[in-house]
Amino acid sequence: MSDDPRVPAPVEALIRAVAGGSGDTGDERASTFARGLALGALVGAAIAGSTLWHRHLARRSRPAPAPEPGDDLGSPPV
Repeated sequence: MSDDPRVPAPVEALIRAVAGGSGDTGDERASTFARGLALGALVGAAIAGSTLWHRHLARRSRPAPAPEPGDDLGSPPV
């Protein structure tokens, strides 16, 4: 399917499985589609992970809310 030495073997195997070819046969368009699909999934996962990480950091850096005037934090709830 690909003679590019930069493509890791597991990725190449995934592309072959999705494209349905053995490497020597198969439609070139299906191979291109499978590569695009895999790349899109990886980019989407990276964007989602980055968004979640930024939200996590924003929550950690936010100060705790100040107690309301008149609240007694030392007494147990009634």
